[in-house]
Amino acid sequence: MTARVIVFGGTFDPVHNGHLAVAEQALAHCDAVQVWFVPAGTPPLRSPARAPLTARLAMLHAATTQRPELRVMDTESRRAGVSHTIETITQLHAEHPGVELCILLGADAARNIAEWPGHDQLLSRERFVVVNRSGAQPFLAADAAAVGYDPARTRLLNIESPPISASQVRRHVADGESLDGLVPAAVAALIAELGLYRGSPAMHNAGG
Repeated sequence: MTARVIVFGGTFDPVHNGHLAVAEQALAHCDAVQVWFVPAGTPPLRSPARAPLTARLAMLHAATTQRPELRVMDTESRRAGVSHTIETITQLHAEHPGVELCILLGADAARNIAEWPGHDQLLSRERFVVVNRSGAQPFLAADAAAVGYDPARTRLLNIESPPISASQVRRHVADGESLDGLVPAAVAALIAELGLYRGSPAMHNAGG
């Protein structure tokens, strides 16, 4: 039987408990063996990350070190330039033949995939898991069909996750507030150790 892996890309600036809840529930509902976190190097459609990629990789490792079902991939740190999903998933297919890869998307990203370079190739060949987080506008089967997702290769999931955003975490750091309940303790310790996200709260509003 082919091993199924969920590919979870994002800025992870920083990784927080909402990301982990999404990963764990997707893993449970999709008969997957692992979730691979792939932090973006230079995201094409949003502001640059506040923390450098090396720090974001370190925070992901800190968050997942006790969870072998959650794996951190440095795929985009090994490639220069802007991070595009089509390039990342093609690289992962080449490096891990025989593994069934499923791209995990949030509802907003799923709606906007037509803005991505190579979206036609992605829609024509890749498998997707689209997660509808509690409290957000859901992405329904009719929406998926209208955008061009193949129902045979697309799984829609409704999940419960805490209403946390990376920008909220960054604001808490900038304001000197506790990160309890927002990020794993090991991530909070690393943020403090590396001196990340300090400064004006207004500088930390971009990104989720």
